[in-house]
Amino acid sequence: MAKYSYSAPPSAKEKKKDDNNDDFVQERMPLCVGICVLLAIVFVLSRTGDDVITKGKQQQQQQQQKNANIRSVSSAAPVPPSAYATITPATSAIPATTTTTTGTTTTTASYTSYNAAYATQNPIPETTTTSTTYSAAAAAGYATQNPIPQQQQTTTSTYNVAAGYATQNPVLQQQQQKQTTTQVYPTIPEQQPNYMTGTTTTTTTTKPDCDCPTPPTTTNDNDLMAQLRAKALAATTPHIIECSAAERGESQAACHLPASDRYAALEQKGATLWMTGCSGAGKTTIATALEERLVKHYGKHVYRLDGDNLRTGLNRDLGFSSSDRAESVRRTGELATLFSDAGVITLVGLISPYRADRDAVRKRHEEQGIPFYEVFLDVPVDELKKRDPKGQYAKVESGELKHFTCIDDPYEEPLQPEVTLKTHELTIEQSANILFRTLERDGILMGAPKVTPPGLPNPDGDEIVDLHVPPELQAERYAEAETLPKVLITDIDLNWLQTIGEGWASPLKGFMREGTLLETLHFNSILVDPFNLTANQGRLERSTDFNNFPNHPPPTRVSMSLPITLSCTSYTKDAIEGHSAVTLVTQMGQMVAILRNPEVYHNRKEEIVTRMYGVIDPGHPYIENIYKGGPYLIGGEVELLDRI
Repeated sequence: MAKYSYSAPPSAKEKKKDDNNDDFVQERMPLCVGICVLLAIVFVLSRTGDDVITKGKQQQQQQQQKNANIRSVSSAAPVPPSAYATITPATSAIPATTTTTTGTTTTTASYTSYNAAYATQNPIPETTTTSTTYSAAAAAGYATQNPIPQQQQTTTSTYNVAAGYATQNPVLQQQQQKQTTTQVYPTIPEQQPNYMTGTTTTTTTTKPDCDCPTPPTTTNDNDLMAQLRAKALAATTPHIIECSAAERGESQAACHLPASDRYAALEQKGATLWMTGCSGAGKTTIATALEERLVKHYGKHVYRLDGDNLRTGLNRDLGFSSSDRAESVRRTGELATLFSDAGVITLVGLISPYRADRDAVRKRHEEQGIPFYEVFLDVPVDELKKRDPKGQYAKVESGELKHFTCIDDPYEEPLQPEVTLKTHELTIEQSANILFRTLERDGILMGAPKVTPPGLPNPDGDEIVDLHVPPELQAERYAEAETLPKVLITDIDLNWLQTIGEGWASPLKGFMREGTLLETLHFNSILVDPFNLTANQGRLERSTDFNNFPNHPPPTRVSMSLPITLSCTSYTKDAIEGHSAVTLVTQMGQMVAILRNPEVYHNRKEEIVTRMYGVIDPGHPYIENIYKGGPYLIGGEVELLDRI
């Protein structure tokens, strides 16, 4: 045979036959696929149907068994209430007949079944029926886990508890009780359709055997809130220990920056001006004028509190009932106390009609040691009706507005206000000026303690200077003066000594040291720190040290336009150097003072003259006195042995 065989190509007829076969397969292929899919669906459905039928038969058998159990139990005596909690599902049933009596009406219902499972899965719906009769019982377990809405009812009724429901939820015991007062009870569903068969009855409510809270005696929301607030405020809150110092028994103030330091730094004290009066008396108008004056003209920290900025925030939840007004005053008083404690001059403008509320705010301020001024704007009601800036009095007259303070609601006038303003007799500026003078008189506008009588300003440096030796120490000081080096002074020096000793040159306590003199020459003032805010207290009494300046300059600048110096000769300088004190002696040889810790420095006469007077004319009386002085100056603190 040949290694390779040869076959002839197919004829045209054979080729056409093969093409026909391919077309047949392609036409029938979708049909075959569809049949396969249909068979698969039928198979799946047949399997599912078997499962459903099987499950249905099982459920039917279970239902038949339950019905048999119910029939066996319903023929027995009713189960006592004490045994409800222990009934098992197999013995659950409802007594064949339930009778309920309400007043003179008796209603009877007969049940054949009760689907406890349905009741468990579907809690009994709420009802607001106020006069009904129940034939189904409330379950205590359900009532405990799911409190039922409350309603008020006065009724007489009887529960016959359903044992079937008791198997799923422990029930309330059967009870019959007559109610003669209005109480709040849990309610029970009116009907149980679908899972109860037989005759249905209307339902009624009765007080359950539980320790239910007594409802409030009022339905007014504002009164209820007032009662809750009063109860909360009556509870004494434990004192909060803010720091270890307070825990050791000191005041809570030990945990804060001392008020004296705060006020000294702010250069003002905190205080509250509580403006009270009828609507339209001018509280806001006068407070605004005073605020503008204090802030713009004197640079003081002031804030105004009134209904406009309080009722939009802090007091937004309060109305105009007596209890809400009292709460508004209390809150505003607490806020004013905090503001004033922070050193702010607080202006409060509230009607605050009740005297007891205002007195409580005053007491709160007194407990904190904060000045409190009750300002009564005393204006007749007829005048207020004429003003009527908001048109409220017209609404009162027309009957549109009720319970308006000072008209048909009371206003209790202050008994002893600090300030009374009859604003119908005063201009706005006059009223504001009276309040300003009150603050100025009591030292509120200065940070330092008030050391002078009312109406007098504090001396420069906020300290009263009196450098006279106490009488009981005079003999001792005279004996000391005898032993010290002597410095001769002129009559002008003696005058300056009297000025210093009696405090007219406060805060100076002696002749100027070199540093103090230079401040006076260059700035016509000196810096002091009387309350040691920057650790510079007593700087004027220390020797001048140009190599060491404080990290923080003293906070207070006081006027000092003239140099108060004591000149001496070179001989005197040599005599007193190395001594801690010297005795000042008049030209008559009288010992008048002791100068401590003397500081000797050059007397730059030309600089003093030109800076102080702008001229060098030796014919000027005081310039002539300066040029006659010695080449040195002595600075130091003095003690006057007696009055000059």
